[in-house]
Amino acid sequence: MKIIAVNGSLVPGGNVDALLEHGLGEYDGDPRFEVRRFALAGLEINPCRQCNWCLRKQEPGRYCSQDDGMTDVYPELLDASGLIVATPVHIGRLSGTTADFLDRFRVFVHGNITRGAMRNKVGGSLAVAWFRNAGIEQALISINTAFHVLGMVVATPDLGVHGAGAFSSLDGTGARDGRDRLLVKRDEIGMASARSLAYRVGELASLLEAGRERSEEG
Repeated sequence: MKIIAVNGSLVPGGNVDALLEHGLGEYDGDPRFEVRRFALAGLEINPCRQCNWCLRKQEPGRYCSQDDGMTDVYPELLDASGLIVATPVHIGRLSGTTADFLDRFRVFVHGNITRGAMRNKVGGSLAVAWFRNAGIEQALISINTAFHVLGMVVATPDLGVHGAGAFSSLDGTGARDGRDRLLVKRDEIGMASARSLAYRVGELASLLEAGRERSEEG
């Protein structure tokens, strides 16, 4: 089963990356899962133009009128069992880059070929905020809303309600340690929630895959 992991931060090797990678460690050594990573910092992801091209003109291998970073992402999503999206919290919500990425999933809602293609795949959300009450839940809910629109199965961790959330300041207070740029690693509960979320994505994907296999045998 393929798990797609997307880092929506524009800071390579930053706190969002650290949280996501810690969560993905859940799949290390598990032969059931293949993890495919995408960092939006290294991709050109244009906003959705709402041009409606995908409604009528899709053909195999071309699902959107725009030829940018999503051209390589779409086939991987079609082949995936699960999707994990991680975002920094910007002004109380998910980052604009992450929002643009999710907006491009319109091809899976209206596309003449890809309509409904994300249905019953598993989705999980992660978010990193600088301090408490800064918008982690809003960011997670925004990602989960996209999953709901797509008919996906939303995974939630044992340590969290909407997804995995962590702070990139000391105890979520906004305090810094100039010697350490990855303070999210000191948020033990936040890091544990990321691992728990990844476990749940894998668990649900496995259950759905087993159900599909039983259905085919029947």
